[in-house]
Amino acid sequence: MVNGDFAKLTRKHGIKISAGFACTVEEIGLAVGEKVGHGSFKSLARMNSAVVIFLDQVEKVNCVIETGITVREMFVQVQPLMLPATKVILSNVPPFITDEFLSRELSRHGKRLSPMKKMLSGCRGRESLAVLGSGGTMVRPR
Repeated sequence: MVNGDFAKLTRKHGIKISAGFACTVEEIGLAVGEKVGHGSFKSLARMNSAVVIFLDQVEKVNCVIETGITVREMFVQVQPLMLPATKVILSNVPPFITDEFLSRELSRHGKRLSPMKKMLSGCRGRESLAVLGSGGTMVRPR
């Protein structure tokens, strides 16, 4: 059974801190506590060489992410546990438009987090090969 305090927590309540140098969970906890108050912690743990902290309010999470923290007189960036991202699907792209062009145009709207994937259109005939090309690369049907 989950305790009542933890039942309402979501990923939006969490932050991830990966310091580029060796430091303890206590040092990071003290630095975050200086920003939002030490009573704001719901959970604090080390996971895969990073420290994951859950706070009681999303507003406090946003405050720590915006300002970052200082550990041993060094600035440390704070990342949210939930990264907002948008999945973009392009269809009916003519074969003369290159992958590089699509990548450059999509990068204007933000950082690309994953590589482009090509999908088959479902056509099986040999004459449909020309329409299966996505970004200038031909995809042969099986």
